[in-house]
Amino acid sequence: MAHQMLDRSTAGMPDLDFIPEQEDAESLVVWAFRRWVMGVRHQAPDQWEMVLRGLRRRCGDPVAREAAVALAEMIEALRRTARRTVTHHQPCCRCVGDDEALLLVLLGACQQGDGPLARTAAQTLSGVAHPDGLLEGAMRFAEAFAVRGLMLPRRDMPTGSAFPDGIMIH
Repeated sequence: MAHQMLDRSTAGMPDLDFIPEQEDAESLVVWAFRRWVMGVRHQAPDQWEMVLRGLRRRCGDPVAREAAVALAEMIEALRRTARRTVTHHQPCCRCVGDDEALLLVLLGACQQGDGPLARTAAQTLSGVAHPDGLLEGAMRFAEAFAVRGLMLPRRDMPTGSAFPDGIMIH
């Protein structure tokens, strides 16, 4: 499967700045990730509450809480251990950057049970050889979404993804 470019610039595509209610799983993931990171970066808990409200509307309370906790775990794992800067667009941007695409690859691979692809995506996203905390959070998040039927498509690694030094891909 060739890498699918993720571009939300098409007319009629949703504005990711509002709380998605009926959006596809990928849009919801990107929106939640961007908002959560903004909350961390600006010490703004209102961003986390917005994510939780959006997830509750789309997934129901127990699944929303599990997904939010898993998202927080993933972002905290990246914050603590990443050996590279993880980039993202602003919540209102309709484009999906390479690191956001890596996150979608990671979560889709987790849902599909593709451990090698999930590990490769996590390694590339974090820049570390053993991204265990990131993988654990991604599995929890992917499982929570799957419970509600929010399935992410299988995607290949983004073109031009650079693997961290010392990591061999078989």
